[in-house]
Amino acid sequence: MTRSSRETFVPLLLTGWLFADLLLGLTIIMLGAQAPPPAPPKPLAAGTSPSPSPSPSPCATRIGGVGAKATKISFSVNPGASDAALVRQVKTELRKHKSRLAGRHAGMVLTFGASGGAGDGVRLASRVNHAISTAYPSIFGTAATRNFHDLAAPAGSISMEVYFVTSGCAPTSKN
Repeated sequence: MTRSSRETFVPLLLTGWLFADLLLGLTIIMLGAQAPPPAPPKPLAAGTSPSPSPSPSPCATRIGGVGAKATKISFSVNPGASDAALVRQVKTELRKHKSRLAGRHAGMVLTFGASGGAGDGVRLASRVNHAISTAYPSIFGTAATRNFHDLAAPAGSISMEVYFVTSGCAPTSKN
């Protein structure tokens, strides 16, 4: 076998190994993505009779997540206010949206602040996110927050996109 024919033959062999490695990697990913099997029913103790079971619920399990649709809230604050004054301002502004916030828990909050330069807007958004968790810990206390600068808004403007935690029902499977 000449040197030139050996050079063209080696990449062809490596192609097969690359394909096999990719197939093995995808197989491992698919096996890891499968849900675990359901737990087997517990055996009854000797001498006991099964108790009557309640009527079947349409929910097999409760599921929750962060909703895909944001609730948008906009208001203005004084960017130079102290932290305590900012908490009072935020509390006053969020009271106007009480009907949209009551009884709900925020999962994620994107806050856009405007205050001079980009760094100042991000700092204002960060201060407002701290103020909302202080003012309303039951709604915003455990929310993930992200701070952004709004280039188009006047100084002191705050725009929030609040994504609330949802809960739902995973229906039982009919066999």
